[in-house]
Amino acid sequence: MKRLSFISGLILFVFLAACRGPLAKPGETVKNIGNQKDASKSMGNSQMETPKISKENIKIEPVEGGISIATLFSDKKNFAGKTVKIHGKVTKVNPSIMGKNWIHLQDGTDFEGLFDLTLTSDFIPELGSIITVEGKISLDKDFGYGYTYPVLMEEGKLIK
Repeated sequence: MKRLSFISGLILFVFLAACRGPLAKPGETVKNIGNQKDASKSMGNSQMETPKISKENIKIEPVEGGISIATLFSDKKNFAGKTVKIHGKVTKVNPSIMGKNWIHLQDGTDFEGLFDLTLTSDFIPELGSIITVEGKISLDKDFGYGYTYPVLMEEGKLIK
């Protein structure tokens, strides 16, 4: 029994010593990652940055019963966990990521530099189209690998 425990422990030690990451160099050890720059380098992605999003020069009024993107960002804690309706222009679409479509909307409003709302959905709108969506607001959603959303509309439904 002692021999089996010793062999199991030895195998575990060798396995853990070998698992320093896919891009580890010989002799390199795993370090405590304290910030995003260190994390992206340890993952072999030293170019990881927050994507730059340009503000569209548009002016789209909220639909009846809806709110503006600026209103959502300015009072996000009040909208957390609630379903809201937003009317805006589709500025970016990323289909089929983590089983969802990721859509960026803008309506021309801005709160302290925040003007672009990201939402997840099961539909794919045409880029540049003006749509109305309704979905539940989540705050501080962290998907890892640097993808954190202070405000995210989840399960957005297209309103006709």
